[in-house]
Amino acid sequence: MEEVIYRGRKFTLVKRARSVGGRIVWGEYLVHPGAVAVLAVAEGEVLLVRQFRGALGQWTLEVPAGTLEPGEDPAEAAIREMVEETGYRPLRLEPLLDFYPTPGLSNERITIYFTDALQYVGVQGRDPGEEDMEVVKLPPSRVLDMIDAGEIKDGKTIIAILTAYRKRLI
Repeated sequence: MEEVIYRGRKFTLVKRARSVGGRIVWGEYLVHPGAVAVLAVAEGEVLLVRQFRGALGQWTLEVPAGTLEPGEDPAEAAIREMVEETGYRPLRLEPLLDFYPTPGLSNERITIYFTDALQYVGVQGRDPGEEDMEVVKLPPSRVLDMIDAGEIKDGKTIIAILTAYRKRLI
């Protein structure tokens, strides 16, 4: 049994019932279309975006990422997000991994890609809330140091960087 509590632009809040030990137990969950992120390396430097996150009330440093449109292929979404946020078009995407960032709260799955083959085409199609987004290029060692120092706190970014490091991509 499921009841829609709220339907937003990027997610739906639902109340779901399931049977546990013969009893009906209700939970509230965010239903999400999924997201993509790209760990991109251009000329030996990692491309990150500095953006304001309203939920936190602060700026973050993250790999480029975005929400899937209904029925959108994740690789196509990754290309779209890279152009929108950084102005770089990936010429090749390698799947890095996918994961559930908050499985106790949401069904969102983030697919992360890696690329080191990029063409600069200029920033195109940013959302109004992303107009003040800034592209930041850093050496991989600096990004790893920032993770260790707690300066980068975004989960998808940490996962992307550490996975790429482990796979010797950076």
